[in-house]
Amino acid sequence: MMTGLMAGFSKKVAIVAVAAAVSACSFIQKDNFTIAGEITDQGQECVTFRAEDGTMYALANKASRFRPGDKVRVTGHAALMTTCTEASTLIVDKIVLLAPAN
Repeated sequence: MMTGLMAGFSKKVAIVAVAAAVSACSFIQKDNFTIAGEITDQGQECVTFRAEDGTMYALANKASRFRPGDKVRVTGHAALMTTCTEASTLIVDKIVLLAPAN
């Protein structure tokens, strides 16, 4: 049988454990990177982007105003979950037009 003192202690331990787990999540950093390339017309659900190294990405947000052929620089990070099925998906933090499509 747990006394009032033991119950209080168990509750404090549980609170500390939850706080530790939440603070550990802040150490999980998203790896931001910046890449340049060209908007493509290969996307069905999301805007697609081919990096200068040839890698295809789907851009999950902030890219709808760009058109195929636009040269852009994208800063973002890989998406853990997405509805884009065309390629690996980037969550766009910033996208800059370098040159419009011809």
